[in-house]
Amino acid sequence: MSRTARTCAAFALLVGASVLTSCGDGSDAAPTPAPSESAESSGSPSSSPQGGAPTVSNPLDAASLSADPCAALSAKQLAELGLAEGETRPNEQFEGEACRWQATEESLDSVDVTALDNTDGLGGVYATKDQNDYFEPTEVAGYPAVYSGLIDARDSGTCNLWVGVNDQTVLHILTNLTSADSADASCGFAADVAESTISTLGG
Repeated sequence: MSRTARTCAAFALLVGASVLTSCGDGSDAAPTPAPSESAESSGSPSSSPQGGAPTVSNPLDAASLSADPCAALSAKQLAELGLAEGETRPNEQFEGEACRWQATEESLDSVDVTALDNTDGLGGVYATKDQNDYFEPTEVAGYPAVYSGLIDARDSGTCNLWVGVNDQTVLHILTNLTSADSADASCGFAADVAESTISTLGG
């Protein structure tokens, strides 16, 4: 039975509510972002008032991904990652679209990437960390990131990775790997996809 799940968190501008969408035979949940007390970033690169999230010292313009999320990965990157051509999917929980890539091999493995615009950026994820089953800050290609979800299904191949590419925009990478049997496999692949996306954006 497939464990493939679809989850997305809704970042609503100036509103802290978000809803989870799950599909398939399994389930996982993304954190529920909330606005911080201040939408303005300040302080050192290692700290900010945005829910305690690090600020982005080398911000990237991710506006192109809001219009065309499948542009996140080039044909060369897809080949390196073992992914087929992506499919744009409307996200029913907020204005915007995600891109889903299926594995080129005979499996149900897939990965979704969504660029979420929010006045709080990664701080929206940090602000709700106590609600999540896992919350592990990290870095991807020098950009602040966090593995976080309401339900921890990483050992089953589902991993949520959030990457701040500027202080308002967060990349949400969701892996659904039926072939994965560890958190290192599912989240490691999410990090690979995030790093490739950052490279596409010029980071």
